[in-house]
Amino acid sequence: MKTSFWSRLVMGVAAVGILGAVSLYFLWDPKRSYEPAPDTAASTITTEVLGKASGARIYFGHRSVGKNILSGVSDVYAAKGVTQPEVVEVPIGGSVPKVAGEGTILHTQIGENGNPAGKLVNFDSMVRSGIADQVDIALLKFCYVDIKWNTDVDALFAEYKQTMADLERDYPNVRFLHATVPLTVGPVGIKGHIKAVVGRDDNATRTRYNELIRGNFDADQVFDLAAVEATSPDGEALTSLYPGYSSDGAHLNASGASKVAVVLLETVARTGQA
Repeated sequence: MKTSFWSRLVMGVAAVGILGAVSLYFLWDPKRSYEPAPDTAASTITTEVLGKASGARIYFGHRSVGKNILSGVSDVYAAKGVTQPEVVEVPIGGSVPKVAGEGTILHTQIGENGNPAGKLVNFDSMVRSGIADQVDIALLKFCYVDIKWNTDVDALFAEYKQTMADLERDYPNVRFLHATVPLTVGPVGIKGHIKAVVGRDDNATRTRYNELIRGNFDADQVFDLAAVEATSPDGEALTSLYPGYSSDGAHLNASGASKVAVVLLETVARTGQA
């Protein structure tokens, strides 16, 4: 009896240990151990491209990740010793400043996160409020929280595409860019892993939307920030935001912001030559 009891006790302790180890694996929050990737983005862009981009007049509708990107723009220009475009925030419903000459980024923190349809309405109204007469390029970036696992991406994309088509028809002198939706890091904790297993993967749905963007617009009009986020420094293609580019699993740190900013500036420079 004693042998049986002690055997069962040992097995029970071992089982508890294994369960604890598995739980720790799933519950451990990787945000606590993010290691920033080296910030080398500025070395990948030329001063010539920066000069072309700085000559554009841009309108950018965004939220918090957009603020990260604008910070990255400043960092890249500073690192290369090139004067950056003037950055001017225009609040929703606010008066539109007159853009003198070239080299200006007008931007608005558009709408409310979680309501992409509302952001489309806000962007449309802002462009029509006089901004279209002041810029050469315009783009709207949705946030990662705007698309979750249960979002009807086909309906949202149809609404987005129609809004942009109407704006392009009414403002033929403005070149509209199309941004992919940012991603978040892979599953975090047991809840995140379970969601992925049962098909409630937010990033998978965001990727479905992003494929619609990539498949319906010319490549030179697509600002593919999601592709940048999902490519590790050594070139590995991921299905989520590379942790080394993030400060909290969703927003961009300085390294990630600079990498995305470089792609935005390259897209703007290329578009300006179209």
